[in-house]
Amino acid sequence: MVSHQSAKEEIRRVADIVELVGQFVQLKKAGRNFVGLCPFHAEKDPSFTVNPERQTFHCFGCKKGGDIFAFWMEYHNATFPEALRDLAERYNVTISDSFNPSAGKEKAAQKKILFEINEKATTYFERTLTQSSKGNAGRDYFNDRSISKETIIKFRLGYAPDEWDGLVKILRDHKLNLDMAVQAGVLIPKKNGGYYDRFRGRIIFPIFDLRQQVVGFGGRVLDNSLPKYVNTPETPVFHKGEFLYGLHASYKAIRDKSRAVIVEGYMDWLALRGHGLHEVVATLGTALTARHVRRLKGYAREAVIVFDSDEAGKAAVLKSLPVFSNEGLPARAVVLPDGHDPDSFVNANGLDSFLVLLDQAAPILDFYLEQKLAQTGLDMEGKVRVLEEIFPALSDLRTGTQRSLYVRRLSERIGVKEEVVWSELSVFMKRPSEKRLKSSMRDRLIDPKAKKMSISDLQLLNLLVHYPQTIPRLMEHECSILLSDPVVLNIVDTIFHGYRQNGLFSHEKLMESLHSEAACEQLREVLHRPFVYSDQDVEQAVVEFEEQVYQAKISASFQRARERGDMERLVQLTKLKSQGPAGL
Repeated sequence: MVSHQSAKEEIRRVADIVELVGQFVQLKKAGRNFVGLCPFHAEKDPSFTVNPERQTFHCFGCKKGGDIFAFWMEYHNATFPEALRDLAERYNVTISDSFNPSAGKEKAAQKKILFEINEKATTYFERTLTQSSKGNAGRDYFNDRSISKETIIKFRLGYAPDEWDGLVKILRDHKLNLDMAVQAGVLIPKKNGGYYDRFRGRIIFPIFDLRQQVVGFGGRVLDNSLPKYVNTPETPVFHKGEFLYGLHASYKAIRDKSRAVIVEGYMDWLALRGHGLHEVVATLGTALTARHVRRLKGYAREAVIVFDSDEAGKAAVLKSLPVFSNEGLPARAVVLPDGHDPDSFVNANGLDSFLVLLDQAAPILDFYLEQKLAQTGLDMEGKVRVLEEIFPALSDLRTGTQRSLYVRRLSERIGVKEEVVWSELSVFMKRPSEKRLKSSMRDRLIDPKAKKMSISDLQLLNLLVHYPQTIPRLMEHECSILLSDPVVLNIVDTIFHGYRQNGLFSHEKLMESLHSEAACEQLREVLHRPFVYSDQDVEQAVVEFEEQVYQAKISASFQRARERGDMERLVQLTKLKSQGPAGL
């Protein structure tokens, strides 16, 4: 046995950090270094660098870096003792059994116990399924779903009998700490003392990390009772927003194919694997997260989502749009025939038919639009519904460039002018909780060309552009409610947003902040035309706009009071209307 320090040096001598990191990150040669997309933060341009001469890595974006041990600890959320043992096993280096330095000792000890509990639970579920009469229902279920014995053994599938203390007894017999079993998520404490099994009367899917350790479980009922699925809760070794089911078995195939196929359920994953599709992973009953996609892009150059064709599946696809875009991983989506999920489709039609669907997969935005418009049509209500649903996804995009591309595609597909889409999106992004979108959008869609740009629109824009000292007052009084032209509204909203962020800024900065060509053209026209106001007229112009805003707000309040039949409020508003802004 060699000391841990000697083992550490031996690992450094025999290991190649490029080879190791390249198992988890797509690296390309760049001079003396290798570069790739950082697995630790979102980026589209590679800032993650591996230096083979120094055997180190460094990310110029998030600043993480170090040697082979630092990478292993960061990527696998491991302590140093765990990293040393993992890498020693990987490179056939022997270390002392007594190794356990003080740094990270308590955390490593805790995780070791949790993994041991999960392992014992996995064995219990496996044996119940394959060797006990208590597992008959689970065996029948897997047989009916065409899951082979080989698959059951390979992925350690199991069954939790419908008992309150089956696992409790097993863990107690092995003298394992039951409080730690609660932390592992397999037991639940009783209110009056004692414990009971979390998983009962369910088939069990062990969830593995990339080191082949069981970090958690998914359990499915065999009837129609709810909840249909129960997962291990968040624990020190299991985070649902980070783990994908089957990645431990699929990452090599994903890297070889440069493609990750993402499905929703455990059974979908097992069915596709059973038919020979290996580059597949499954979510754990949660939405895709940035950490999921960040992990996948280390192996894949694109992702294909295969979710159910119901409304929940379509909504999940749309929610994934900003996640993939922000992480820089191209993604497409598959349309399955109604009533099918990947499991039922591949069992009914075979893998070749499924591969045809994968090849025909459309980009996520196009997929959503085709599905939604086929349902709602292109009438006014259909367009409004599409915009209402898609704006949250567009607002979550981090880059204006990507948002511009999607807005243009959306405009072309649903037949709404690009500047109108931009205007409504701008309103939504600033006040997402308000419900003015539907009514205002409906008004614009009735006849987008009916509302010509008013003199007031041009005057207000001219005032803001040529006399920027007026911006704070006009912004405070919400003068944008006076605007009728969507292009001008887009420019004014951009001016106000920029001022809130950075104060006064140049016309060049304003032009760069506009994403609509129509808005850029309108701004150029205003900049090149003579001033509407002289220096002496500016104050009076601001006062007049303040008065118009005040009267517009009073009129809106009048309308609401009439609709409610609130006579007392109508009397109050009549007095306020005569007083003007100074009466407030």
